This record gives sequence, C-alpha cells and structure tokens, in this order.
Amino acid sequence: MKKIPWFERQFSSNLPIGMFPFYLERLEGTIARLEAKVKGVPEELLSTKFEDKWSVKQNIGHLAEVDEISFRRIDEIINGISPMSPAVFEPKLDYNSLPVNKVLQNFRENRTRNVERYRNVAEEHLTKSSLHPRLKVMMTPVDLSFFEAEHDDHHLVTISSILNRK
Repeated sequence: MKKIPWFERQFSSNLPIGMFPFYLERLEGTIARLEAKVKGVPEELLSTKFEDKWSVKQNIGHLAEVDEISFRRIDEIINGISPMSPAVFEPKLDYNSLPVNKVLQNFRENRTRNVERYRNVAEEHLTKSSLHPRLKVMMTPVDLSFFEAEHDDHHLVTISSILNRK
C-alpha cells in the first residue's frame, strides 16, 4: 500500500488540551513498539540500507536525535521563542556500527526524558505557541506532542517495511 510521504503530510494546530495525555501515551509507547520490532532480528539486517534509504538502526537513531530537538522546542514554546529550533534531517552518528541495544538505549533515555518534560509542562503553558520552522504553523506543546507521535508512527511503518522485505 502506498503511504503519504512525510514531507507531504499536513498537520492541524490548536488541538484540544484534553488530547495531550493520549499523545504522551503514544510517545511513551514507542519504546516498547521499537523493542518488539527488533527483538531477535539479526544485527546485519538492522544495519542494512535498502534503495539508499535509512536502515532500521538509522531510523531509531533519528528518533532519538529528534527527541533532543523536541526537548528544546518545548522550552522554546513555553518561553515565547519563535520560530522553534530547526529539525534534524540526517543522523549525526553512525548508528549502523553500534549494536541495536545501544541504539535502543539512546532512544529510550532521550524519549523518557522528553516525555517527562512534557508531563512537567504547567497546564497554563499548554496554550502557548511557537512557529514550526518547516510547517510554518504555530504549535502548542499539545500540537508538538501529536506531531511527534505521528513522526514516530511514520518511522515505525518505515521500519516494518524494511523488516518485511526479508
């Protein structure tokens, strides 16, 4: 089935605050979903690039790096800094040379820290917003958490596609 490319997706803003707990649950759940997907898969397959696209490890590493940016973006929104920091488009590290458990550990640590940061946002700050640099829309912490959850799902689908090639 053909999927919509990430950069062609459109995202809503001003999402209801009452959805925030659901988005955080999705973000936290990505840890277990990734671990389940790669369990028992040979390191070689997890490091393989198909059609010059990122490998499974590179996808996971990218998500860890995105969490670093998101952590910063949450504070930028709360502190009225606009636009937010730019996204990360290429992995900074050579994730393919690392064992998958190290790549997952890095993701787990960054994600846990990021979700905790979201959970500590005061309710009155959930309506503050900042300009997303690529999408050119104002986003609240709630909007950003939804955007991140959708981004996770994009990469989870990509990882499934890679693993189903075998």
